[in-house]
Amino acid sequence: MDAKRFILDQTTIKKLLTIYKLNIPDYQRNFVWKKDKKRRLLDSLFRGFPIGAITLYEEDQTYYIIDGLQRINTLSQYLSRPNDIIPFKEFYQKMKGDLERFLRESGLSIPAAKLRKALETWYTGLNALYAYEKVSTLYNALRSAHPAVADAFVDLPLVERLAEILNRGIAITNDDIALIIYKGSKDDLPDLFKNINTGSVALSPYEILQAVWNGYNLDADILEPTYSAYDMALKLINREYEIDSIRTAGSFDMFKNLVGLNLLLCCNEKCDVLFRSNSFRRLSPPINLPDGAKKYYENNEIAFEIYSTLLYGAPNKISKAMEELFHSGHSQEEISRFTASLNRAILESVDIAIENISHAKCALQDSKYHSLYVLAGVIISRYDIGTGTSLSVTRTAVQNEIMGRCLDLQMHRKESWFVDENRQIGFFNVKIRELLNLKNDVLSLIEADQTPG
Repeated sequence: MDAKRFILDQTTIKKLLTIYKLNIPDYQRNFVWKKDKKRRLLDSLFRGFPIGAITLYEEDQTYYIIDGLQRINTLSQYLSRPNDIIPFKEFYQKMKGDLERFLRESGLSIPAAKLRKALETWYTGLNALYAYEKVSTLYNALRSAHPAVADAFVDLPLVERLAEILNRGIAITNDDIALIIYKGSKDDLPDLFKNINTGSVALSPYEILQAVWNGYNLDADILEPTYSAYDMALKLINREYEIDSIRTAGSFDMFKNLVGLNLLLCCNEKCDVLFRSNSFRRLSPPINLPDGAKKYYENNEIAFEIYSTLLYGAPNKISKAMEELFHSGHSQEEISRFTASLNRAILESVDIAIENISHAKCALQDSKYHSLYVLAGVIISRYDIGTGTSLSVTRTAVQNEIMGRCLDLQMHRKESWFVDENRQIGFFNVKIRELLNLKNDVLSLIEADQTPG
């Protein structure tokens, strides 16, 4: 670890949830552990076992969750609504002996069923973080219960003693937790997330960006295809996880547009002709979507990387690309229309690339960078993408030299493109720059031909 970018710290669960200004993007909130996984986490804490470090990205005293989302979500849910994870029947059974001893020592002769009912009202009604620590919450439940219970708990100190007993049954006493706080570049967040995330729920390394992309909102009406696809992605999640953990989609933004675009690509059955890498996994059988379509592949990264390539010339600079796009002085409508045009250009070029590759005599290398290079080349050969003072995606006459170079798979294979030492991102960036330079040369020749005299 680079000591200048990482800080090791220790805190408590209570401080983490109440003092730290945590940021959890709404899309990430939808990926939630199932109940048995939550129970195992709580069991570890109750027994004093470590649950691993939480990794946060700190910027301007706001902490974005890089790794530990499911643990934090589970802890927050349990400490706000314990009944969601540990039903009252189980809680009461655990506390029954302590409660009977309390009643004997206090000289109270309350019908057990009446007290149990009052405690159930209190326990199942808890719905705020650490509300179980508030004596007033318990007092109100007891005073609103059966007269035999209400009359017995007129004395507030008696309620406080009962609250202490009940709190011991809920509280997590072994609540020390380790933190790794990252203060480096946003551009490194996807790789950092990919390398450290060990949760059982598969998350895209780009999902952490939803937390740090503030204000990148788009017009959902202008971007209806990807908006609908994003909505479909949420419905898929709703089928997989507990319905009470699902959150609303929130405002439509660039992150969600890219999630939707990614899903549209994964619903193209022929896409594995173009996207050939371990990260583009065929689903068997495909997943039936609520709208009747099918999701044939699992991948959460393509849209982010092709956008970054087209807007910044490299696949791992999506944060910089978005900062420049959204801080260029353009209106939300202008950026939304530009984004919709770019989505259409990408989807159309995917089909063109697939058709050409299908008729080629050899396949792409098993490398995502080879796939991105071919797709970017097809787009560059057919469109001018303006990101300066005037946002535009303009269809042009096909520039055959660029098209030929990016689709000459035999030449790529002969010259060992995207294999061995050429498999890394540096080689890809060089090849994309060559295409862009060739594009500029062609544009310069066209302008010269059109100059009078």
